[in-house]
Amino acid sequence: MIVVLPHDTILRILDHAPTAPGATSKGSRRAPSPHPSKAGTLSQNIIGALNKAKKDKANLVGPLEMSDFNALSAWCRSVGLTKDGETVEAAVRASG
Repeated sequence: MIVVLPHDTILRILDHAPTAPGATSKGSRRAPSPHPSKAGTLSQNIIGALNKAKKDKANLVGPLEMSDFNALSAWCRSVGLTKDGETVEAAVRASG
């Protein structure tokens, strides 16, 4: 499944996504979450799809499984990105 997400949503999610230890977050506009362990992590395939969409400036995120989008939406809510979680859910519904 491929969904269309607004570029700002993609950037906010990536800015909040925890990075692997030792990884640098080039171009991040925000400091990492002070409580990354509470929020959990996103799988590498989700982060990869978001990074590809960011790099391509295409707003197309995927292909990912429905369960990946559900995990992304739940993760967004867990880190306080409630509106972005709702945006992911709406994009999944719109993609049919």
